[in-house]
Amino acid sequence: MSTVASVSVRGLDEVQRALAKLEPVPVKKLLQQASTAGAKKAKPYAQAETPRGKTGRLRKSISATQARRDRPAAIVRFRPKIAFYRTMVIGGTRPHAIRFPDQVKAGVPKSAGNIRHPGARPNDIMARAWAKAEPETMAAIGKVIDVYLDQL
Repeated sequence: MSTVASVSVRGLDEVQRALAKLEPVPVKKLLQQASTAGAKKAKPYAQAETPRGKTGRLRKSISATQARRDRPAAIVRFRPKIAFYRTMVIGGTRPHAIRFPDQVKAGVPKSAGNIRHPGARPNDIMARAWAKAEPETMAAIGKVIDVYLDQL
């Protein structure tokens, strides 16, 4: 399950064409700076929407980084090495039985002595965060572009 939210900016083609005519600073570099500024503004909203756990690892695992491909772009995401269970929170889980390692070692059959977990509903953290962060994020993107245009 993917935890990436995509953002579409209307009129982006026109902005890119206008900026391409100016070209002292490469347009891709400017758009990368703008998208990174927007991602940094969206990160606190994603953290606020993330449920608090005992350790807070899921909330701490949120980062705003540059995309590795399809650039210029920036991503607000959960880092998997910090919170491996992020997909279970975001996508939910079905009801299931839980067997503990000592039960496996003791040879307890799967049908006996298990804990029944009721499952969890999906929690679309990023969609809720984007709904709240969109105005501020778009303002940050616009501000970076405006500052560049004012320098010309």
